[in-house]
Amino acid sequence: MKFFLVAFFGAVLIIPPKTDVKVAGEMKKIMRQADFSAHIALDTLVNHPHIYGLGPAEGIKGEVLIIDSKPYWCKVNAEQPITVITEKVKAAMLVYSQVPKWKTIRITDQIKDYTSLEKAVEKFASQKGQALEEPFPFLIKGNINIASWHVIDWKEGVAHTFDNHKQFAKYGSFSNESVVLLGFYSNKHHSIFTHHTTNMHIHVMDKKKTIVGHLENFSAGTGTLTLSIPE
Repeated sequence: MKFFLVAFFGAVLIIPPKTDVKVAGEMKKIMRQADFSAHIALDTLVNHPHIYGLGPAEGIKGEVLIIDSKPYWCKVNAEQPITVITEKVKAAMLVYSQVPKWKTIRITDQIKDYTSLEKAVEKFASQKGQALEEPFPFLIKGNINIASWHVIDWKEGVAHTFDNHKQFAKYGSFSNESVVLLGFYSNKHHSIFTHHTTNMHIHVMDKKKTIVGHLENFSAGTGTLTLSIPE
């Protein structure tokens, strides 16, 4: 990571640059215009180190997750979600960032639902010096009570609308187990990489890496989770 040197009353301050969050495609074009076309190929990204990203796959056939340049694609096969590690997949929308180093803090608030999770991310990221006016990625790890998810699996030939977007999605949940969540936060990117009702877009994966899903809801006990944001 490069750093900037700034002179300040005879002293030199070392100021780390902000983490760039990039987006290929837009949520609103998927939801409103049924644009399921590929906007980025993962093999153009994962040859770079420390890439983190998420989004729906091309054709909205599955969920994509990139953790430290390792690409996961969870798709539905014979009515069951399965996850493969492959760079040979494209995304209809992908939000991503390069994060060489993370700083971590323990979440001590009780997380009872998605809303309280969002508040906790805002609170503890701010405590670590993250400006909420800038988009940023975050990692959450630990044991949870429940994390419900869906894996999108659009059926070709069916007219897509905002209301029927999840018609063919597969739903499930992780219960009382260890998970990792990758999320991207922004209060300025509604309908770009977050839905219009939230400042977060999060994908969740179980410890065994069997399923990657778009997070629907979430509950965890106090003090069981860690939050990491870019250093």
